[in-house]
Amino acid sequence: MTAALPKAASPDLFDRVKEAVDLHDLAERLGLERKGAKGNYRSPLHPDKNPSLSIFQRDGSWGWKDHSGDARGSCIDLVLYVRPEIGSAAGAARLLAEWYGIAVPAAAATGTGEPVKKSVPQFIADRALLDPEPVIAYLAGRGIAEEVSRAAIRSRALGWSHWLSNKVPPGTPGHGGPGAVFVVRSIADRTIVAVDLRYADPALNGNVKTQCQGIKEGHAWTSDLNRLAKAHTVYVVESPVNALSVECCPLPAGTAVLALRGTGNAEKLDIAFLKGKRIIIALDHADPINERTRKRPGLEAAWKLLDRLTAADIAAMLVDMQDWEDGEDINDVLKAQGVDDLWTRLRKLDGWLIPGMPGGGEPGSLDGRRRVFLPEHDFKVYWRFRTREDFTQYVVDFKDDDGRRHETLGDVCSFRVASLSRLRVQGHIATINGSTDTQAETVFGISAQTPRHGPTLVRRVVTDQTLYSLELHRSIFGAIFNPQQYQRMINVLERTADIGARDAVNFIGLAWRGGELAALEGRDCYFQEPAKQCLYHNMVFPRGTADAAREVIDAYQATFKQNAALIALVWALGAHLKCVIGFYPHFQMQANKGAGKSLLTEAMQTTLGFQMLSGQMLKTDHRRRASVSYTSHPVGWDELSKQSKVVLSEADALLQSTYRFEFTRVGAALTPYLMCAPVLLAGEEVDVTSLQSKICTTTLTVEKQGPKLPRDLPQFPVWQWLQFIEKSEPERIRTMHAQRIEDCKEQSRADPKDATASRMIENYAAILTTWDLVCEFAGIEVGQGGFVGDLVGEMNGHLSETDGRRLPWVWIMEILLSEIESHQFNHPYCWDEIKDDDGNNHIALMLRPAHVMDHLSNALHLRNKFDALPVKTARVFKSQLEGSGVVVREDVERTIRGRRTPHLTALSVQRMERLGLYATPNLERR
Repeated sequence: MTAALPKAASPDLFDRVKEAVDLHDLAERLGLERKGAKGNYRSPLHPDKNPSLSIFQRDGSWGWKDHSGDARGSCIDLVLYVRPEIGSAAGAARLLAEWYGIAVPAAAATGTGEPVKKSVPQFIADRALLDPEPVIAYLAGRGIAEEVSRAAIRSRALGWSHWLSNKVPPGTPGHGGPGAVFVVRSIADRTIVAVDLRYADPALNGNVKTQCQGIKEGHAWTSDLNRLAKAHTVYVVESPVNALSVECCPLPAGTAVLALRGTGNAEKLDIAFLKGKRIIIALDHADPINERTRKRPGLEAAWKLLDRLTAADIAAMLVDMQDWEDGEDINDVLKAQGVDDLWTRLRKLDGWLIPGMPGGGEPGSLDGRRRVFLPEHDFKVYWRFRTREDFTQYVVDFKDDDGRRHETLGDVCSFRVASLSRLRVQGHIATINGSTDTQAETVFGISAQTPRHGPTLVRRVVTDQTLYSLELHRSIFGAIFNPQQYQRMINVLERTADIGARDAVNFIGLAWRGGELAALEGRDCYFQEPAKQCLYHNMVFPRGTADAAREVIDAYQATFKQNAALIALVWALGAHLKCVIGFYPHFQMQANKGAGKSLLTEAMQTTLGFQMLSGQMLKTDHRRRASVSYTSHPVGWDELSKQSKVVLSEADALLQSTYRFEFTRVGAALTPYLMCAPVLLAGEEVDVTSLQSKICTTTLTVEKQGPKLPRDLPQFPVWQWLQFIEKSEPERIRTMHAQRIEDCKEQSRADPKDATASRMIENYAAILTTWDLVCEFAGIEVGQGGFVGDLVGEMNGHLSETDGRRLPWVWIMEILLSEIESHQFNHPYCWDEIKDDDGNNHIALMLRPAHVMDHLSNALHLRNKFDALPVKTARVFKSQLEGSGVVVREDVERTIRGRRTPHLTALSVQRMERLGLYATPNLERR
């Protein structure tokens, strides 16, 4: 497992890191378990009875090997082995440079050897991590155990600042002073994005107790990112001190703590990395009531975070803090009551039907905890419902005995309804072009936690008619033991429909939401029939960094010469521009046997997370329709040419419509479908004659083959790519496309008057526009690898190959000439010599266009071909003939089969041959 050196990385940095890093120290920081003081380490990827990972020095160089497999290499390889989510050797090298204080050289593209200037947070963190010992005593004064602080220090998440300003006088904000430093790293690439400072003597800093340097919004703090990545349970708290306080408790294995760093991040944090984890929210729910809003800020933030997690299908519960003192936070409990009492409190989870809203007392006396108004008749039964994480019960009976309350609980259902929300689903027209929505649909989303799905919520979209359908709820969520009380519970939850009410857009990829571009995943959509309506209904796009994007581009550029593979990759990325420019071409990938088509398509599936459908999946109209519905993410159709003529004809019609957009409703339930996904057509022979103006091409040959794509190649950061486009001005993208159209026209070998060729040029210009944006996103030069020239060459090759075959009249004439050769065309026609207006002799085929179309429409053996033709009238066929230049003379009269036949059209055989139409004239039939 030797790391490949990416072009965007500096060789000097790799050498510096390998020389400076002690692998035993690195193993400790990575959390590897060692057997004994000098033994081997346990493999991080699988359980092993005997530790199998050894670290050694050979000729002064450090190395390691996992003897349970073939993995081995340097410190960079070890980081990627333990933390594969980093994705690239360059990213691992920079992480090690940050951990060990190694100066990072400038990128090779800059041509300078000077170190890259560190950001303010990185500079503060480096200084704070040099001498972190004082922070242990400071945090001990807050009740935090020494081993917890030392673990955070080892993970490079905790340090101590000694900085004092020599410009700002003591006692003034900005003077600084000794204090704890909490190093905040990006969850995506683990780079330092901020530091939070907590001053030991706030008076010295003008009574400012805390300060943030760097990015506040969108980033959380944890003491160990590796522990967080592997955790199945995550406590979410408000501050780093509270997070360390929770870590003092005897947490079960697989538990981590995350600090939001303020209530504002409840709405800003990217929560995708919490997918599949059990979340317990322990913000400062006991905050004093805000006199203006009459709410508790910590509890209100907890509600917002809970709603976001629920919308993302992540199960979450609140810690019950109803009995905590006003203003009491987690660290206060640790200091005053000790670890045991804190751990007891943290394990007591909120069990009310509406999270965070107690059912005791009068409706008007919920002291900042009332989340929704319940009328008296609902409030009187609300308190009876009690929820566990994945189960719901009901208080059947109760009695008070000497001040103690005894309740008898009965089972309601085998799951917990996490939310019932009203959804306003945007209409398809507003989704694809950003216009004002005039056809929104109101439905309801029910999310429930079930034992079989663990911390992942089960979601179902229902209508007014099916909201109380017990059979529907049983079939989706689980058993309902008490139907009467279950329906009463749903009736109470109807009051909460406003809590999680939101405007939704059913689309995967990039679409318009409320008139603005938005990047959307499966968690953002509310399909009534998810598996039927969209192939990517549960899509979570690959994530990563710009470094990973550059590494992928370099690898695809190398694996096939003339950018044959990279053209396909860029086409797939550009598919998400469809809602911006209004169209996007399909893509034809042709290859001979052994050219590597299968390997490339498999690699693209991994790199981009798109699906390649087999021939079996393409046999029914429903499957084809569902595969291209409600998404701009491309889909692949493999070996389409092997299908029957009926399937090919229907597939052709679908591809014609999905060049832009087509909306339809199917079945008795009128299930909606928005068909728009660009399609990758792969195979040895892809017959797409009628689609020539709506596809782009690449051809794979053995001669073009280069080195195979590495198995450890990271995924392309599609999600970050979508967010990049989302933030771009749509008009700027359209302007870029218009400029690329002009560039392609200048280098095109097609006739400027050829309308079909102009459309093909627009298609290739769309891919070039994507390349411009990809280069901007990844930070590379547009001229890298000669991509632009190779794509223009592919375009000109496509134009020349299809010259004369891009219009339907050519396809009709091909069929007609075949029918004449096989003596199956029985209408009057003849061959004869005729002079044109310039006096030149031509051998001509004389016939009536109306007879041609009549033959094609009535011959049983031509039925499938006729149905697939876009032209079906003699008027349009004749008009295209006249515009093609093959007509020598019109309104000719000849004697055919002994009868005078007037109004014939004479078609030049010589001119047809120039367009690839070959005939065998029989001059005996004059």
